[in-house]
Amino acid sequence: MSHKSPPKKEVGMKVPDLAALTGYLLASGWTLQDDDGRTSLWRLRRTEAHESIRIVLPVTRDVIDYVERVSDALDTLSFVEQRLPREIADDMLFGGADNVAVRLTPDAPTGEAPLTLAYSAISAIRNLVVASAAALDYPSLVLPPRRPQRAEAYASQARLSTQPGSFVLSLALPLADIYSDESADSTPPGQDALVRVPPQPFGRRVTSRMLATTRKAQQLAEEVGEGTQPISSFGKFVPGAPNATELAALSSLGGPEHGIYQIRFAKSPLAGGTTEPALLRITPGQQRILAEGADYLRTKQPRAGVTVTGLVVRLFREGGYGRGEAVIQGVADDSGEARRYRVELSEPDYSEALRAHAHGLQVTATGDLDIRGTRRSLRRLSSFAVIPGLEDES
Repeated sequence: MSHKSPPKKEVGMKVPDLAALTGYLLASGWTLQDDDGRTSLWRLRRTEAHESIRIVLPVTRDVIDYVERVSDALDTLSFVEQRLPREIADDMLFGGADNVAVRLTPDAPTGEAPLTLAYSAISAIRNLVVASAAALDYPSLVLPPRRPQRAEAYASQARLSTQPGSFVLSLALPLADIYSDESADSTPPGQDALVRVPPQPFGRRVTSRMLATTRKAQQLAEEVGEGTQPISSFGKFVPGAPNATELAALSSLGGPEHGIYQIRFAKSPLAGGTTEPALLRITPGQQRILAEGADYLRTKQPRAGVTVTGLVVRLFREGGYGRGEAVIQGVADDSGEARRYRVELSEPDYSEALRAHAHGLQVTATGDLDIRGTRRSLRRLSSFAVIPGLEDES
């Protein structure tokens, strides 16, 4: 993912229109220095490091060399921002977008990858986006089986493309999502809405979360691999701690064989800040430890919002009235496995469980799944109900 020799125009890259380009320049720290009626001259106002750099644009698209002039401008922006021209063009076309790129290293010709690797990587990068977006509203080491609708909707807004190289997947992550206030009154991408991007839109928080958790996951994997930390260190809920879904995604980006990969985070200047892109290299050994960390969290940490459906096979309480315990032989919706689950029930729910047991009716219970050894319990029930049988239909 080097930026030393960017191409004049990347194949398949859509050329931004003049409104998008000038709007981007104004919003990202450039100022109009001169306009002679045929061309406009722009300079960067925020730093002395690029004092001599200028961008020259035509004042209308109706010129023969419009594409070449815009390509030159994108190359200059690429040099200043240390991002690829395609990433900057996507930024303009989206009305603001960060970029996450993954370089895989398959034993295949440039631009090609085995189907199993490509499928694994694409699925993993989507899961990473969803998990990081979900974590913003659900801070837990294990996400519920049903992901928040906002996280799923945001992932559907992202756009995936490939870049020249071994095999590079490039993901454009829009700064605004469909639930954001900043998208409600937005004008078409590339127009005045660019200058009104808030400092921390939802998309930027997703990108920042992805970067922070990838760094933390790599650090933990390195420490576990060196023997300075146990695998249980993944279970400490600290700032930037990756959840199980993020760990599983990072472990799967290298494919079934855990081939080495690089992941690069490049942030748009439209949401503030001028941070340089961050590049991380994830080794096969680290990927295997990340997979172990994900398994550890899923087997040792409580999982919220799990629903079990099955038959009541055992009941117990002290005395003839009050709270009691039931054992449900059933299937959990997060795993699909048939097991026994213990639940503590209130007096009304216990009476319903007695009725279900007497008539062989199925019940459904939703709560936080706690796993300790081979014992599985649903705690803090949010719902318990008997599924009606034939005798209830009379």
